[in-house]
Amino acid sequence: MTRDLMHTAEVKDLVRAAYRHVPPTTEAVARKLYSDDELAQVPDSAIRRALGVANHLRHAEIRPGDVVLDLGCGGGIDSILAARRTGSTGRVIALDFLPEMLQRTEEAAREAGVDTIEPTEGELEAIPLPDASVDVIISNGVVNLSPRKTRVMAECARVLRPGGELCVSDLTVEQEDLPPEILTQPAAWAGCVAGALEEADFVHKLERVGFVDVDVRDHQPLSIDDCALYPLFSDEVIELMRKLIPAEQHASVATAVVIRARRSAGL
Repeated sequence: MTRDLMHTAEVKDLVRAAYRHVPPTTEAVARKLYSDDELAQVPDSAIRRALGVANHLRHAEIRPGDVVLDLGCGGGIDSILAARRTGSTGRVIALDFLPEMLQRTEEAAREAGVDTIEPTEGELEAIPLPDASVDVIISNGVVNLSPRKTRVMAECARVLRPGGELCVSDLTVEQEDLPPEILTQPAAWAGCVAGALEEADFVHKLERVGFVDVDVRDHQPLSIDDCALYPLFSDEVIELMRKLIPAEQHASVATAVVIRARRSAGL
């Protein structure tokens, strides 16, 4: 049974609009997710554009020489941190469907002195890469932006080499805990909450498309106050959440998880 509440074109349009109008800084998000040592490795421009939901890079096995695909590179913070680990012999393919985001990543990489990042325009559901061409896939709060999540996961399995790793951060929710007035808000979709899967569904979809050793590595509750750090949630939606969600649930309206999985060698 699909959990999509809007048609694909509508979701893409609202996500495109929301991410094109992100305010000048979301530094509070970066300070919440990354250590001072990690932030010292990236320029201020990337820190000011952070919109992730967790720190999956602490769990990802990225080695020198690896080819890494960053799904939804955004402001570039994760692409740059990954590139520090792949070194001069590796490369990071920074994928986004918004030219503005690709430009920001390119500029941030240049500021960081990193020349192994390849900004690439494309959609999650149709990754413009050959089969078995990537060692590691990372993403941060991006898969849930797609209304066709199984398709995204299948594309990840296709472009990963046999035995390659997927390590992503995303939000999971118990949909019955959120009022329909919240689930149908465009800002809730752009913020990954309305489109989020239940954890078991996320794992099941990965296994269906050929991933094995699926491991949920981290769980962090996302409160309404946490949502307010993200400019994609309007003041109106935050107030609506405070009003419609029972007070005892305010501290955990969703859960940020880190999921690792491996592409089956038998695909």
